[in-house]
Amino acid sequence: MAFSFDTSYKDLDSKLYSGATPKNIDDPEVLVLNADLCDALGLNKEDLDSQLLSGQDTLEAPIAQAYAGHQFGNFTVLGDGRAMVLGEHVHDGSRYDIQLKGSGRTPYSGRGDGNATVSSMLREYIYSYSMQNLGIKTSRSLSVVETEESVQRRRTEPGAVLVRVMNSHIRYGTFQYVAHRAPEELASFTDYVIDRHYPHLDGADKKYVKFFDEVMRSSIDMVVDWMRVGFIHGVMNTDNMSIDGETFDYGPCAFMNYYDEDTVFSSVDKRGRYSFGSQRDILKWNLERFAESLKPLFDESAHGFDELEATLGNFDETFDAKYYSMMRKKLGIKSDGEKPLIDRFVDWLRESGADYTNTFLELENPGTFAAPVYSSTEFNHLQSELAAVGLDKQLMAEANPRYIPRNYLVEEALNEYLEKKDLSKFRRLLDVLENPYESKDVDSQFQQPPPEEFDSKYTTYCNT
Repeated sequence: MAFSFDTSYKDLDSKLYSGATPKNIDDPEVLVLNADLCDALGLNKEDLDSQLLSGQDTLEAPIAQAYAGHQFGNFTVLGDGRAMVLGEHVHDGSRYDIQLKGSGRTPYSGRGDGNATVSSMLREYIYSYSMQNLGIKTSRSLSVVETEESVQRRRTEPGAVLVRVMNSHIRYGTFQYVAHRAPEELASFTDYVIDRHYPHLDGADKKYVKFFDEVMRSSIDMVVDWMRVGFIHGVMNTDNMSIDGETFDYGPCAFMNYYDEDTVFSSVDKRGRYSFGSQRDILKWNLERFAESLKPLFDESAHGFDELEATLGNFDETFDAKYYSMMRKKLGIKSDGEKPLIDRFVDWLRESGADYTNTFLELENPGTFAAPVYSSTEFNHLQSELAAVGLDKQLMAEANPRYIPRNYLVEEALNEYLEKKDLSKFRRLLDVLENPYESKDVDSQFQQPPPEEFDSKYTTYCNT
């Protein structure tokens, strides 16, 4: 089977989307196809040729979604500028958006050309693949298709189209758009989203408050998971926040190596708004904007919005509970409590700047790494304290990855393709990231952080 489309989004008001036509591509070439994702979606790989995956053959008329968003704090009306939903694929009772990214201009493109470089699309494939295998809810990449056109960004590269799969591309910013541009559709749109993503709330009392609570909790789960593995999204605008708690839009993202909560790699984040340590506060800020977009749903005389605000008021307590639960698992602590010890350990990370991923592996199996920081008096003292209450190896092994996509290894893999048309390093990196919680007999570079000077200069880009 190719795709089985039944696109429910087209049943919504036409103000919420526009028709879109993928650009013409001569001789598209499939560079990589995600076989595991094909199996999960019930797709026959043989039916997914380059013409279908590049949008040259379509099963129905594609659409581009309208949305708005706060980008670095400033409200902007937006929309899918270089992305098009081919359709909603239905398999085993579940619904998935199949979206092309880099498939040309849409009515929302503005001054953008609608294109994408091959390195940026291969990069998104690596990161979404890694996040899926790290156990983090995420968009998934089905395929990268190279085009023969040249795309100018920081350098001139071949173009490419990414085929992205999500439960849906509905985001906080979609609600902001509806509230701003089509307020008469807000109730019916919210009911649609509830029915699609949170159907157990259909018919529930105070369903809009409960809906907000579930979105908040799923988003907290997502960001706590980011913090578990050292992931920095890089552009946490409200239009990049999924209503279903899926991580998506792997533009200027990266993984933190040396622990520093101020870590920013994004070229567009000049003030550190979306640094590793700011992600919690930005999530709360984004949820406040999402709550504002829902306000017209409530009859203020009935004080319904007061209950939603009270739910938002639980954010800090909810986040703390999930964060400390996560940290206990990373430190192998089975019992509740030990918050002061966890805080002292994080203080040590701040002061030492130790490699975030490897530190927990060193705690689990002392002597794994020869970094001098693990011979310090402070580390050994903390290790002794933790041994008295935690360091349960099974618990730690489930929470702490052995491998993350080290930024310099990702760049090496991408550069090898750009310079030699060779995907060997790319595929080797995927092999290592397939089971990131299992130690492998591989070159030690896959567990080594880069030189500190690399991280101090490393920059990621949106590539739009």
